[in-house]
Amino acid sequence: MDLYSYNYRKPDYTVKELKQNGSSVKNYSLTYDSPYRTGIGINDRVYVRLFLDKGTDLKKTKDHNFLIFTHGFSSKKKSTKNYYSFADKITDTSLSCAFVNLPFHLNRTPDGEKSGQRLIHYDDIDTLKFFHQCVVDIKRLADIIRIIMSPKNIFICGISLGSMITLVAMANDDRISKGVFLLGGGNWEEVHWKGLLRLILKGDCTHEGKDVREECRKSYKSFPKFLNEFKKLKNKRIGMDLKDLPGLKEAAAKMCFLCDPLIFAHKISPEKVLMINAKFDFYFSKKSTRQLWEELGRPKIHWLNTLHSSKILTDEKIIAKIRLFLLDQSAGKF
Repeated sequence: MDLYSYNYRKPDYTVKELKQNGSSVKNYSLTYDSPYRTGIGINDRVYVRLFLDKGTDLKKTKDHNFLIFTHGFSSKKKSTKNYYSFADKITDTSLSCAFVNLPFHLNRTPDGEKSGQRLIHYDDIDTLKFFHQCVVDIKRLADIIRIIMSPKNIFICGISLGSMITLVAMANDDRISKGVFLLGGGNWEEVHWKGLLRLILKGDCTHEGKDVREECRKSYKSFPKFLNEFKKLKNKRIGMDLKDLPGLKEAAAKMCFLCDPLIFAHKISPEKVLMINAKFDFYFSKKSTRQLWEELGRPKIHWLNTLHSSKILTDEKIIAKIRLFLLDQSAGKF
């Protein structure tokens, strides 16, 4: 299996208009089959909520732009209020938004589980497969958007875990023109062990029941070598078994190296990126964020005097700055 890619076929999808609540934005549900199959039906059917200005028809539209938006880890249905608020407020006559439910979250949660619950127990291989499904789901969504609306530009934005996923997706899909990464970072060792996630994630990434934290630290000593080897590959496709890539395979102490945003950052031009981060983020350390910022070529970054919270999505000032950045206008200062 080639990571972050699939054999293209014309997508089969269903679009249904949802009841309106008096807003100036029309809502639709969009569903389609994931290009990656886990064998769990409810998860393998992707659910997306579309937000379109009432002056925009759900058909091919000249000079229109589309923003793909992804959520964070373990998002619950009650937290969609902030996500929907963001999508609703950023939508206007020139920009529509698609809110994607990530695998095993929200409408894709298997019966008897909580949204995102199974990710708590994932090891490095499970995590890589999760990222793979996220990315190919987003790429398939881009296929469908191009069929439905033929947009001028496709943009992407993600928050927290979603920011990591959207970066990997953007690096593997040149149809995406710009990316906004909210409250995110890179370096899985730093993310996993230097913030609150160390108290949440329970997966045994050593597969041997050893001291997971110490083994992770030792494994990540080979990450700089892995990153250098990865950069030499240019745009070559990569399989999970790293077949025929001895230099990369030797340095790949953990499979989550292949879904660390740091290894893909160099593929994205810094002028195409806006980073927005919290000064008091207890999930992504400043080191994690700064490492990513450096690998991205030091793009525009804003530090907010706030905590790690989806509440930033309701801040109209932030929403306005994101829209201005995406639509090539002067974003100014926060």
